[in-house]
Amino acid sequence: MIFRRPELEKDNPIAPEPYIGPRRRLAMARAAALEKSTESGNLKEVLRTLTSAAAEFLREQPNVRKPGRSLTALRDAIAKADQMLAVGNRSRSSNRVRR
Repeated sequence: MIFRRPELEKDNPIAPEPYIGPRRRLAMARAAALEKSTESGNLKEVLRTLTSAAAEFLREQPNVRKPGRSLTALRDAIAKADQMLAVGNRSRSSNRVRR
C-alpha cells in the first residue's frame, strides 16, 4: 500500500504546511538576518530604482482635480524616499569633506 503525502505534491493548494521545529525556525531567522545585513548597502540602490519607477508612473498618469487616497499616498511615499536619499547623500558627502 502506498501512502500519499499531499504536502510533498507540487502545486497542491490544500496541502498542510510542513512542521518546522523551534530550532530550525530560529536557525532560519538567523540566516535571514545575516543575509539582510549584507544587502543593506544595496538597499539604497533598490530605493532609488523604486522611487524613479514610481515617479515615472505618476508622470504618465493624467492630471485630475482631486487625486485619490492611493495616489496621494504614493506621492507622499516618493517624497519621503527622495528626502531620505538626499539626506544620506548629504551626510556621506560631508564626511568626505571633513576627512
